[in-house]
Amino acid sequence: MPLPEYIKKEYKRTKTMPGSWNLALYKYKFNLSRTKVFLKGLKDGLILGLKCRSCNTVSFPPRLICGRCLVKPDQWVRLPETASVATASATYDPNDKLREKPRPIIAVRQDGADTVWLHNLPPEIDFRSVYIGMPLKVVWAKERKGQWLDIDHYEPIEDPSIELNKKEE
Repeated sequence: MPLPEYIKKEYKRTKTMPGSWNLALYKYKFNLSRTKVFLKGLKDGLILGLKCRSCNTVSFPPRLICGRCLVKPDQWVRLPETASVATASATYDPNDKLREKPRPIIAVRQDGADTVWLHNLPPEIDFRSVYIGMPLKVVWAKERKGQWLDIDHYEPIEDPSIELNKKEE
């Protein structure tokens, strides 16, 4: 069955504003006080998520407002150092003009958290071996400074569910 063609609606313009918007002139204020506990945890080698008491959603990295119920989360919870791949994509090194070696970029779901964040795998990992649900473990930076990059990368670990998929002979 063929798909119907996309029909673009034409809207009548009601108002226009002349001029240009220079967004670099605006000043933005971001409240870093909510992330101080999180960053101190990273420096100490702890992974902390922020739990919303209204809907029990745990966000990692912490969010200032719960994306599910729009309430300010207020309970810090410790999360394990294990995670899984939520989804993956490929990128290429800028020097790889022929695009021969794709590098995986992954969305990581930390165990115990309901949100994901983008991170990377070691460059020697083959992109074709990455799959959704692949178990991972945190690899800490050699020198932790209380920054987002204290988690250097994620390393794949042995998948216990592979044994379940093997057929008995």
